[in-house]
Amino acid sequence: MAEKAKDSEAIFDRLKGWYKDDIDKTRAWRKNAKEHFDFVAGNQWSDDDLAAMQEQKRPVLTFNNIAPLANAVVGSEMNNRREMRFIPREQGDAHANEILTAGGEWFRDEANAEYEDSEAFRDVIIGGLGFMDTRLDYEDDPDGAPLAERIDPFEMVFPATARKLNMTDAPRMFRVREMSIEEAQDMFPDMPKEALHAGWARDDAGRDNPHQVNHGNRYSDDNQGERTFEAGEKVVIVEARWLEREPYYRGLDPQNPQAMREYTAAEVKQINKEMPELVPSLKLVRQMRKVARRAFLGNSLLAEIDSPLAPQGRLGWDVMTGYFDTKDGLFYGIVRAAIDPQRWTNKFFSQIMHLLNSQSKGGLLAEKEAFDNIRQAEETWASPDAITWVNAGALQSGQIQPKPPAQFPQGFFALFNESKEAITQVTGLSREFIGTREVDQAGVLENTRKQSSLGVLASLFNALRLYRKRQAETILYLLQNYLSDGRLIRVVGKGQEQYLPLVRQADKKYDIIIDDSPTSPNEKERTWAVMQSLFPLIGNMVTPDILLELLELSPLPASLVASIRERSKQAQEQQSQQPPQPSPEEIAAKTKAESAQADLAVKQQLGQMKLQEKATDLMVTQRKAEIEAGTAEQKARLDAQRLAIEESRNAIRRISEARRGSAI
Repeated sequence: MAEKAKDSEAIFDRLKGWYKDDIDKTRAWRKNAKEHFDFVAGNQWSDDDLAAMQEQKRPVLTFNNIAPLANAVVGSEMNNRREMRFIPREQGDAHANEILTAGGEWFRDEANAEYEDSEAFRDVIIGGLGFMDTRLDYEDDPDGAPLAERIDPFEMVFPATARKLNMTDAPRMFRVREMSIEEAQDMFPDMPKEALHAGWARDDAGRDNPHQVNHGNRYSDDNQGERTFEAGEKVVIVEARWLEREPYYRGLDPQNPQAMREYTAAEVKQINKEMPELVPSLKLVRQMRKVARRAFLGNSLLAEIDSPLAPQGRLGWDVMTGYFDTKDGLFYGIVRAAIDPQRWTNKFFSQIMHLLNSQSKGGLLAEKEAFDNIRQAEETWASPDAITWVNAGALQSGQIQPKPPAQFPQGFFALFNESKEAITQVTGLSREFIGTREVDQAGVLENTRKQSSLGVLASLFNALRLYRKRQAETILYLLQNYLSDGRLIRVVGKGQEQYLPLVRQADKKYDIIIDDSPTSPNEKERTWAVMQSLFPLIGNMVTPDILLELLELSPLPASLVASIRERSKQAQEQQSQQPPQPSPEEIAAKTKAESAQADLAVKQQLGQMKLQEKATDLMVTQRKAEIEAGTAEQKARLDAQRLAIEESRNAIRRISEARRGSAI
């Protein structure tokens, strides 16, 4: 027990020493960052300037031109979200793992990560540093609830040696938090109250210092003394995270000689002790790796050393960094360059108001003897329909003269306008990007100037992209090791939605792709503009399925796109219930059989037609013969009839002649 306490004391002293090494650099950054945050909030006058202005009874004016700069950059990030995709490293086509990718989206949705990311990115834009904590919260959900939390940058103490983008080279970090004594006791119920306050870090527990408990001198840095804490009293807890180099061994697996495995130093020691003859065959190689450690500090070490829930070699706190000042070794945002122009703009505005207030705005300079009646002159001078009487010769002698108008120093307004324009010049952000340009201009020129401003901000968005990749690695680690408990994850793809269980898969390595999110407004507008220009060329290639995918990228409301997709799904289901359509081979065979059958039917019809034709010819021949025979018989009958008629006529004629002869 005594040895353990001695080790804890040694660890506490080492962490406290690291803290004191780093705090000076952190305090220098905080001093600058506080001024930058104050300027964005509109607190742009120093205490000395305010006191001087109030003493002289001069107006104190603030025209905040810096806040729109910060808001425009943060708004650009909000309108251009990114999404993560996990692609397994395996042979064959590189398709994203839909379950893990959907799990990552679910994690960020549950944790409201995109809103926290925007707040941390705002810290970067203003102060140059933004901090995020991506972890699991076991207070609200015993199985672990996703949590992505922005950390107040003024709570963090970072190493003085960190130089790389997003402080990827930071070997340690500290988080100094102020909390009530009751909250501290809930976190560490086994520790006495007097051990729960890190008095040596009290000045770093908030943005303005100001952790003072008003209990005399009993909170000195090095003399912690015995004391009691009242209910509601504030204490300071320091969370420390650091990296250690840990040895390990790699060698052959005795159970599978074709594979490699890792051995801890304790395992190798045990093998050497129990089976020394096995060691040469394992071919062990000693290597080193980084391992993260975590501890809580008060007046002593408050908890046993553990490891944060983060990928190996990672502290678990993700950082976004702005521009880097190599001279001071400090990170800063875009506000630093705009402070001097903003300060002088405010002073020029105040100076103009002071000059206008302190100089004449009309009136006269007159000698007492110039007016016949001074009272009458005071009453009638400003009246347009009254006469002001003066003594003889007063006007000619110059006894009455107007007061001189206000005179501004030469070049005053040129400097004033230059100070206003300098804010956009020193930051490189155009008025089109900020949205404050009032002159109408061509849309192409407008977009070009906006894009040029994004080029100026490329290094900041580069840090944001690296942060999202590192956060995706943390989310993947948590999904594979702590959240693969069978909970259902909504997977969207192939035109349909389904719920699949999130289960642990075989250990695989994944490439993490941070891609433009097709749901961001700006990305939708750009994509749809490009698609409109391509539709005339690819119109014949767009099938209904492709059209549904394109609708996801359109600026149409999501509810309308979902309704169209649902109706299309219903139509596909109805179509699937109908008999399946024959394959092209079946159609070709059927067509060939029908064609052969049709040819046979045609041949049969032709044969029947030929038989009918022969029968018809025979009937025609017979009919002709019948007609010819009937014609001869009819001719003979007619000839007989004509002969009989002729004989009757001759007989009548003879009778008539006989009667005429008798009469004579």
